[in-house]
Amino acid sequence: MDKSPQAQAILDQAAVERGRFFALSLNMLCIMGFDGYFKHLNPVWEKTLGFTNEELLSKPFLDFVHPDDREATIAEAGKLANGGVARSFENRYRSKDGTYRWLMWNAFPLIEQQLIYATARDVTDLKREERRLAAQYEVTRVLAESATLDNAMPKIIEAVCQSVDWALGAFWTVDKQANLLRCKDVWLAPTVEAKEFVSVTGVTTFPPGIGLPGRVWSSGKPAWIPDIIRDTNFPRMPFAASNGLHGAFAFPIVMAGEVTGVIEFFSREVRSPEDNLLNMMSALGSQIGQFTARKGVEEEREKLIAELQEALGNVKALSGLLPICATCKKVRDDKGYWNRIEDYVSAHSEAMFSHGICTECAMKLHPDWDEH
Repeated sequence: MDKSPQAQAILDQAAVERGRFFALSLNMLCIMGFDGYFKHLNPVWEKTLGFTNEELLSKPFLDFVHPDDREATIAEAGKLANGGVARSFENRYRSKDGTYRWLMWNAFPLIEQQLIYATARDVTDLKREERRLAAQYEVTRVLAESATLDNAMPKIIEAVCQSVDWALGAFWTVDKQANLLRCKDVWLAPTVEAKEFVSVTGVTTFPPGIGLPGRVWSSGKPAWIPDIIRDTNFPRMPFAASNGLHGAFAFPIVMAGEVTGVIEFFSREVRSPEDNLLNMMSALGSQIGQFTARKGVEEEREKLIAELQEALGNVKALSGLLPICATCKKVRDDKGYWNRIEDYVSAHSEAMFSHGICTECAMKLHPDWDEH
């Protein structure tokens, strides 16, 4: 049945308004088919991900989803295909530069048309901020609960990796005598295969300015590499490439204005610089340095206390009952030998003797002596 001119005009006007709504919306709007392809996208998609409209329409949308999120995305799409509604579903989409953006979805299906209408919002900055705060909290907790830096560092690296979603972390300490950085600890996520890179890292040393740890050591400032495969000052690059590592950043541990160590982290993804994360990690580097200095003071205090206790113990060795001769005033030791009192006291304390004569003895020996 042919539509009347009036009805057609209404439909045309609705199409124009829908197009205007798509074009002007600040959110990422799209229509997807049950066949797994995008059907229509608004301009915000290209602005957010960098891909052109044609590039996004030409491939299944799953091709753009982070590998770790595909299973959950397939399950959510299946729920929509069965008439369900998606609310605040989150996954990561690949950008043209190789990085990933976090998207939050709301969607509903039109079963008869085999279509899904959806809106997505870029929540990458929000997710990063949540993870930064989680990392900061975990590092502070670990430092509060740890007795030494050696005990704390593996836990710190693990906490940061898990909080901000990095695959591997390493701690380097400064060898002042050799003027080199040496690897002290490495943590690797259980799901990541990078044993070759870990082994090489464990036996590698860096002079100032060489490699990521070396440049942070020499500059005293944090550094970020979006993709270490393309970096010209990364000696471990072949091993990183074979193990699928890309993004990296590092920050110094600073104590009393001096760099005493470097912590570096690696990702399996290309990662664009995050200034807020670098600033936070730089602050954590100073916090770890303060922890080290404080523990050093506490260790010195414990040493002094131990020395005092030992000295008091020596003094207390003279307490109790001492067998002493009523005539010659010699003291009998634990083995039954008689010792001059001067020798006995000297052996059990740090006291030194000088000889003189008391008034009473002087009067007995010299009746005519006047003490005045």
